[in-house]
Amino acid sequence: MGRELKRKQAKREGKNVKEVKMKNQKQELKPKTFATIIIVLLLFFAILYLITGLFITKDIKWFDKKESEKTEQTSISNKILASDSLRQTEEEYYVYFYDTTNEDSSVSNIVSSINEKVYRVDLHDDFNSNFIGEESGIVENISDLKVSDPTVIKVSREKIVEFYGGSENIKTNLG
Repeated sequence: MGRELKRKQAKREGKNVKEVKMKNQKQELKPKTFATIIIVLLLFFAILYLITGLFITKDIKWFDKKESEKTEQTSISNKILASDSLRQTEEEYYVYFYDTTNEDSSVSNIVSSINEKVYRVDLHDDFNSNFIGEESGIVENISDLKVSDPTVIKVSREKIVEFYGGSENIKTNLG
């Protein structure tokens, strides 16, 4: 129906012509406004996600590909908690206790050259803080184990068989 016909019909029915126009315009704009509201909300959440990912959680890294490659290369393999030192799958292995903030490179090289499997325990980690203290030597129960920085133990069949505490002791016995 054309605009003139709608106006004439509205006059015959005694309705206001402006009200009829407003109703028609509202009906025509409803799907458009709904779509624009959805698009605006999606854009808002996308921008919020990007801001959160870039600045707060730092999960999104677009800018420094070289930096992310460096962190992947320097990540430590075979890192475990001190409480899991006697519960590994191998029958015989070494566990290297060290502090990442104060690591001795010569001791790390000696430990890396060991032919058997070596697990690493970061003493700087708060979960391992209760294992730091005066060296206990070979113990039966893992909860009794106390180490200083650096320490290497040899584990065989879930028991500590060798204990090397201090960098000089490690260098003379394993190097």
